[in-house]
Amino acid sequence: MIHSILSLNTFWLFVIVLVLSAGLSLLALTIIRKKIGWEIFRENHEVGGFLFNALGLIYAVLIAFVVFATWDEYDSALEYCDKEAIMLQDIFLNSEGLPEESEKQIKQKVLEYLEGVINEDWPLLAVDQSNPKTKEKLIEIWQLYMSIDTLRSEKEKIYFQESISKLNDVTDYRRMRILSSQSHIPVIIWTVIIFGALTSVGFSLFFGTKSLKIQSIMTALFVMTNAIVLLLILDLDHPFAGDTRIMPEPFEYVLEFLKNYSRNHP
Repeated sequence: MIHSILSLNTFWLFVIVLVLSAGLSLLALTIIRKKIGWEIFRENHEVGGFLFNALGLIYAVLIAFVVFATWDEYDSALEYCDKEAIMLQDIFLNSEGLPEESEKQIKQKVLEYLEGVINEDWPLLAVDQSNPKTKEKLIEIWQLYMSIDTLRSEKEKIYFQESISKLNDVTDYRRMRILSSQSHIPVIIWTVIIFGALTSVGFSLFFGTKSLKIQSIMTALFVMTNAIVLLLILDLDHPFAGDTRIMPEPFEYVLEFLKNYSRNHP
């Protein structure tokens, strides 16, 4: 369900969330105002205001922490993609220092892996799944290196050692990229966040102003702000889904660069 929601256009998603949140809050406010006169709430403004400020402070700290954590995870996922692509480019270029028969095979497999990541991995990352086909491509690259039995010069040994180090990095960054698409905010934290939002919104309904119109505007703005923040957290918590998702641009850039390099350096 979450992936279906995030697949919506960002503009319309915001419109739907804002309209629903404002509509429900105004409906609740209208019902309360009909059942209880605003003068009754006015008598409790002093105590209620103090408690509301305390509640708001606790909720604000929690939200700030969660937004920071999700943004940090989003930024890390982007970094994993950049570094994986860079390491693949290095492996491709470093293969020129290896025996010729191995060089051609490694270059071909690296290009195939890049194409698989771009065309097959990305749609699966959006739904929290990994791609076994590109995993096999990576294993094939490993097998090519493991099949190199003879290194004829010191130069080849240096390039081989450097390539193995880069290949280890690619394997690690691939794993972290996939894990970052599958690692989300725990249910208990979502429960606390949503409960805090409902509590703060519900608390605001028990303040009264003489003008229903003015209170309706203030309540709607307060509720919509809470809804947008929750939507932001949800979006950041799924870095490879939605309109703000991380795109495979680092891999596309490296693939294009390596193809041009191969044409100019046959």
